[in-house]
Amino acid sequence: MSNFLERSILMTIGAASLTRDMAEAAIGDFINRGQEARTEGREAVNELVGKARDETRAARGRIDASLQRTFRDLGLATGEQLEELELKLAQLEHRISLLEEEQAGEAAEDNNKSSKKE
Repeated sequence: MSNFLERSILMTIGAASLTRDMAEAAIGDFINRGQEARTEGREAVNELVGKARDETRAARGRIDASLQRTFRDLGLATGEQLEELELKLAQLEHRISLLEEEQAGEAAEDNNKSSKKE
């Protein structure tokens, strides 16, 4: 699963990088041909890079959503669910220790009463 996520992220980053390289090459051709001014070319590159970033964010969002569905389908607990369980466990352990102390106190009382009767 981790390998899938890593490959997806690397592919997305590679696509964004490739898009930037291709855009810069295309803009370089335009500039060389005199079809675009240098500043307009840079603006076009920046616009394409911005779009690539947006696509990368969207891809990450889709990957994250897919992973969340997969984890849920596998029955894996979320971090929040684990924290809730840890809190409940701590509460139960505390209650058990209180009951054990109470029982120990009652047993001691019963022993004292038995000793006095004899």
